Amino acid sequence: MRGISVIKMTIISEFFSIFFGLFNLTSVFSFFIVVGIISLCCMILNAMASAFQTKKYENFLHFIRSFVPLFSIFMLQSYLLSIDSYTQWLTECNLQVLLWFYFLLMLNERGQVYILTLVATIFFINFNFNRGIHDITPLSLAIAVISLLVIAVSAFVIQKYSVAIIENKLLFVIAMIVFATSWGLLILPSQELDVLLFIALICKLIVYMTCIHLVNSVGRIQYEALIERINTDFLTQLSSRTAFEKSFDQSFKAAKNKTIQLAFIILDIDNFKLVNDTYGHLIGDAVLKEVSHAIRENIVNYKGAELFRIGGEEFGIILENTDYAEAQKMSLNILKAVNELSVNTDKGTFGVTISIGVAEWHEKDKTKEMFYNRAESYLYFAKNNGKNAVTVDGVIVNR
Repeated sequence: MRGISVIKMTIISEFFSIFFGLFNLTSVFSFFIVVGIISLCCMILNAMASAFQTKKYENFLHFIRSFVPLFSIFMLQSYLLSIDSYTQWLTECNLQVLLWFYFLLMLNERGQVYILTLVATIFFINFNFNRGIHDITPLSLAIAVISLLVIAVSAFVIQKYSVAIIENKLLFVIAMIVFATSWGLLILPSQELDVLLFIALICKLIVYMTCIHLVNSVGRIQYEALIERINTDFLTQLSSRTAFEKSFDQSFKAAKNKTIQLAFIILDIDNFKLVNDTYGHLIGDAVLKEVSHAIRENIVNYKGAELFRIGGEEFGIILENTDYAEAQKMSLNILKAVNELSVNTDKGTFGVTISIGVAEWHEKDKTKEMFYNRAESYLYFAKNNGKNAVTVDGVIVNR
């Protein structure tokens, strides 16, 4: 028993010696090069996405995104070749695996799965059939075949469930270990790689990928907080004009593709400038908050209803899978709720009214601007005909 314990301690000691030996200055610097390559690729992709926003470039962007891992690995290989004539490629192969894994998760492109499988197949042929048929053992061939299959399947699963894997730490670690191990087993038989070195390389990959994942997580939290601030109106805490533009565009496209029924309600507080001029902007802000609350309370039971402050005293409601009858009922309830508001000030108490325009998408609305303008014209019709009214398809319905 004592002899077995000594052997175990020797193996553990040897493993840690190999593991920490992998983190030499060249290796750590290579990792920072990988981080730089990832940042560069992300900047290029963002620039291209901004430059080619139209539908006709969509397939082109998918094509480019599919080849990003190969491009990034080519840059890394060029760097490794320049510093040591590529003599350390085996101990740094986990950096290439890291790039594959990262972009497979983050870009979520099916094309990457096909390219990765093709590259793995080329590795399989090169490592197993370029050595001579007599050098291939049944065991090494079986391991390589299984590894190739695991690489293909794991790449497909990682790409398909990338969001869930990113959100779940356990799934992230499992996916990383399976993906890295399958690549290692593909290379292991042909390179006669020491088992302890192989395990150490997997552990090294986990350390590096965890570092990148932590940086990504912090960046994502900051980004989501920024987007939340951009998409939320500071005063009313409703969704902002920026959020409205995005949602309106998506809903309009869905309606045009006949996947949803779409209605749009636009609302404007009557005589709001007079309120500001008479009672001051603080009271005006209070009115905006009260009206926002009244509108919100009357749409909570409607599935698919989104409320936005789209500018000044103007609000918008996007209603998906809602017909004219339901949109009209909602609008009348909102009108009644706002009419019941009473604002107390030092100069007295006053009530609030609101004008509303309701439009349902028709095929004649060729663009989202046409649809928006039609709803807005109904709002102006209510404004110009006594205010405190709901106009549905050009007809005032509350009188």
